[in-house]
Amino acid sequence: MRRRGPRAAIIAVLLFGLLIFGSVVYMWNTVSDVFQAVNPSDAGQTIPFEVPKGASTAEIADSLQQKGLIRNAFAFRVWARIKGLDARLQAGVYNKLNTNMTTDTIVSELLDAQPDAIRVVIPEGWRLEQMAARFASSGLVKFNEQQFLSYTQNMDRFPDKDQYPILRTATGKSMEGFLFPASYDIPVTDDTRAVVNVMLRTMVQNIRENRLDTLAQQHGMNLYQMLILASIVERETRLAKDRGNVASVYWNRLYKPNAQTAGFLNADPTVQYARDSLNPPKSAASYWLPLQTVGRDTATDSAWNTYTKQGLPPTPICSPGLASMLAAANPPTTNFYYFLAKSNGESVFARTQQEHDANQQKYLGN
Repeated sequence: MRRRGPRAAIIAVLLFGLLIFGSVVYMWNTVSDVFQAVNPSDAGQTIPFEVPKGASTAEIADSLQQKGLIRNAFAFRVWARIKGLDARLQAGVYNKLNTNMTTDTIVSELLDAQPDAIRVVIPEGWRLEQMAARFASSGLVKFNEQQFLSYTQNMDRFPDKDQYPILRTATGKSMEGFLFPASYDIPVTDDTRAVVNVMLRTMVQNIRENRLDTLAQQHGMNLYQMLILASIVERETRLAKDRGNVASVYWNRLYKPNAQTAGFLNADPTVQYARDSLNPPKSAASYWLPLQTVGRDTATDSAWNTYTKQGLPPTPICSPGLASMLAAANPPTTNFYYFLAKSNGESVFARTQQEHDANQQKYLGN
């Protein structure tokens, strides 16, 4: 057997060295590649990016990759941990992130910059006090909760009131029902006045685009009456498919009253609104709790108690969403005067008190 000579050994060592070198180069290029920009050779695309309050670095990394701002979520997590991003990140909306930024640049942008905006979600069916508390807790440093309530509970104090003709339709001074519920990206430099303005502008836009005032007039209502009705529908309806029929029940009671209903709406949410206005809860989360007694025995003298007062209450009871406004402005033609909600949230409708009593026995056992 011939022994391997010195030349063969040297070649083997060289080959092994080349293999190691090639592996290192490959790994370096691979690692380097995942840190590069998604579109390094062009102007890229600027993509607004939200960092939710309380989001983890892993969640942020996954979201950045899904939006196409980074190539690899794991690489972002590693680099973010090295640079301490996970301990210093500020929640908010960042409007300057671009697909031509490297992972390091994006980490630095999130690390060194303040968010451009704060995302604030106002759900359908909230009253003014709940909105004020949500904005106050959002991180908007120039927002003042008491100033918001001052502007919205007495619109004469709002400097820009005259810019919004819809406010002239109100019979009182409150903006209840006029502030559109939506997800808002509020610039961090905006103050209370700007917040009220953007909500009013959004309501005006939705009314105009959907011809809600025209639809309401075709059904014998002015815009404000429609908003009041829509606010009740918003609080009464748990399933989207029931909105139209719920609106028809109250429209019939208002505009086609019969001997049994006599113009009374008998709407529990109006009584909840009356109760909570007389004795405001200590926290925003405690509004709209179920009534502990029948409606006619709670806040009996309030103008918002639709068990003891005929017709619509004086103001909306909350800010209705677009779906509820559409249902109220253009309710279907029905003969329904009653409804109840089953345990699964679905509403059951009836034409007479007798049918309603039977439904109560069948579905509620009383």
